[in-house]
Amino acid sequence: MFQNNLKISIRRLFGNKLYAAINLLGLSLGLASVIMIGLFIQFELSFDRFHEKGDRVYRLASQTEGASFENGIAKVHGPWGPTAMAQIPEVEDMTRFLPYGQALVSREEKRFYESGGFYVDASIFNMFSFELLKGDRANALEAPNSIVINEELAQKYFGDADPVGLSLTFENEREYQVKGVLKKVPDNAHFNFRFLVSMSTYEHPEMDSWVRWNQFYTYLLLQPGSSSTMVAKKFDAILADHVDEQLSASTTPLLQPLFDIHLHSNLFREITANADIRYIYIFGCIALFILLIACVNFINLSTARAITRAKEVGVRKVIGATKGKLIYQFMGESFFFTILAGGMALVLAYYVLPAVNALLGLSLGLNFLTNPMLFLGLAAILLAVGLFAGAYPALVLASFHPAKVLKGRVGKIGGVNLRRALVVVQFAIAGFLIVSTLVVNGQVKFIRQKHLGFNKEQIINIPIRTAEARQKISLFKSTLKALPGVIEVSASANRPGGSDFGIPYVAEGVPADAQPPARLLVVDHDFVKTYGMEIVAGRDFSEAFATDSTAYLINETAAKQLGWSDPLAHYMSMPAINRPKAPVVGVIKDFHFRSLHEEISPLVVIIQPDWFTGFSVKLEAANLEEALAAIEVKWKTFEPNHPFSYQFFDQSYEALYQSEQQTSLLIQWLTLIAILITCLGLFGLSTYNAVRRTKEIGIRKVLGASVSQIFTLMSKEVILLVVLSLVFALPLVWWASQKWLESFAYRMDIDASLMFKAAVIALLIAILTVGYHSIKTALSNPVKALRTE
Repeated sequence: MFQNNLKISIRRLFGNKLYAAINLLGLSLGLASVIMIGLFIQFELSFDRFHEKGDRVYRLASQTEGASFENGIAKVHGPWGPTAMAQIPEVEDMTRFLPYGQALVSREEKRFYESGGFYVDASIFNMFSFELLKGDRANALEAPNSIVINEELAQKYFGDADPVGLSLTFENEREYQVKGVLKKVPDNAHFNFRFLVSMSTYEHPEMDSWVRWNQFYTYLLLQPGSSSTMVAKKFDAILADHVDEQLSASTTPLLQPLFDIHLHSNLFREITANADIRYIYIFGCIALFILLIACVNFINLSTARAITRAKEVGVRKVIGATKGKLIYQFMGESFFFTILAGGMALVLAYYVLPAVNALLGLSLGLNFLTNPMLFLGLAAILLAVGLFAGAYPALVLASFHPAKVLKGRVGKIGGVNLRRALVVVQFAIAGFLIVSTLVVNGQVKFIRQKHLGFNKEQIINIPIRTAEARQKISLFKSTLKALPGVIEVSASANRPGGSDFGIPYVAEGVPADAQPPARLLVVDHDFVKTYGMEIVAGRDFSEAFATDSTAYLINETAAKQLGWSDPLAHYMSMPAINRPKAPVVGVIKDFHFRSLHEEISPLVVIIQPDWFTGFSVKLEAANLEEALAAIEVKWKTFEPNHPFSYQFFDQSYEALYQSEQQTSLLIQWLTLIAILITCLGLFGLSTYNAVRRTKEIGIRKVLGASVSQIFTLMSKEVILLVVLSLVFALPLVWWASQKWLESFAYRMDIDASLMFKAAVIALLIAILTVGYHSIKTALSNPVKALRTE
């Protein structure tokens, strides 16, 4: 029986090429999309799962009442980890990560800037399952000046030689001995690195401070069966022994499960940008929507064409075929089509996946051997699709009454109302995705076009790497300003884009509990001019006033929250960094020094030259290349031991919205696929309806119906169904869009014009899809139509 059903399925495939092609193309596109989305979701859910002890590893973070980072901060002070391990029995081990920063690395004649490194405690390899290809896991990072490098750096600096025991020079002065070679960190780790330096190498006067220098990403390994809540409470009690009562009361230790960090953590100063679990839900829903649209196509086309198989069913029943056998046959055809579409989907996904990887910066792959869940998932999807798409058509076809069918009295079969309902479902989903695309694109456009309160164009950032270079900042600034094409030059310790500091301050005359937490920018006298910021009260820093070296600028939000109607009459100080009481000399118009996800918060700006880490150079757009070449020449005299490197500020600032831009592109492509599948189904239905109503249209034309009347007759049902689908879809997508936009403190407005635009797009798609057959039928010769049997 199986062989016979297979032959019938193959005959059906080649006997009805148009409908088979529509079904196969729609299903394969839908399944290919689901496969790729499924791979992406699987990858996102797998983060850090490769660590053998990962279920016992927690990140120690903190939340401070009244701080500008409401969710908490991912970094803690240096002593937190060692103290937790020493005083809390449930803590088995701990390790800390301290970002190394970019460094000039050399080995003989090879000299390159390298980034992606950390200082770490030696216990890292006891807690995490990072694979060490060479070296001793137990003590590779025990001794000072020890380094572990990944295989890429090993090949880059040592070639095929064994690097263990050899040295690398950092910043032309410090020798690190290679104690191990690390296999590339898996992509599904919530942070990545290229080299690790022993924490015992690191020296800083505030390293053991409980109040300042909270720069350490700290991870704890708990004893089996220990409660993270209990550990957090015990550490909360420990805090009271090391900090003052006020700070202890306002600080809450947080223990975050390692497996939750990538999708559920959104703390200030995350070690790397995390994903958002909401996007997993969004793409999961889109995958389900696309698959549903493809299945609806199959059901609609199968039931619509049921009349062409009526006599076949009647004859089979007359010669003894039972309803069960007929259902078995038709379900077999459904599974045959589904499996064939699944094979086509795998081929399609194989060729499209590299482009998806390039877009997302990932390395997703189709490998059933290394990823058995891929096979099981695909098998489950094909089974579900085969059952869902084939069950109703099989029941419809198997239920024909043989006597009526053989006499040609089939009547209305295949559930006309059901087909209409399914078309409504399809276009409701398509309308939902169209509006989603418009909203995401609109928000990305809003971000790019919103005035940030400063100018980010034609500015390059050049890092200052040595203390010696920092002593020559004024000389180099004046040298650069004299170059053609250079408009302004500024030196600073940080800049807009999230690199602001958090330093306590004292606003004279304002009660401590009324002083809002503020962020800090450390700049020179030319910073405001270079970035095109606006002073709305008082003045900018000026070299004409020697006292400005200790003075303060604040933003409008700081003045407002401090309750100062005349900020220029007030004084501030920063005892934590030994800055004395000094006047506020100016108020900067509010600007977005962080991303648009966050509201503008209070900001304090000071001058502190020994903190400066880089230059910001404003260039003329017309002479960009010439100016860059001239700056590089001057750089060789300023810092000859370090190659010239720079980054355009606007590119680094836009990286804040990389996730939104990627999401926008993905949703656009997935929406196009969903629309294409919907159009395929609608095209197939319109083809069937045109054939079914050929004689009717011929009679209408003979009786005087015009082309426009025929076109309206053939199209009006689809248009009404699309309008009905939009009635259901638009309120839902409006609500969903508002929920997504809530993650932005500054966002676009969703008004009626956007919904109208989406409705027009959906209607045009429907009209264009059915228009071909409607016009063709309306223009056909009625004589031929009346001769059609």
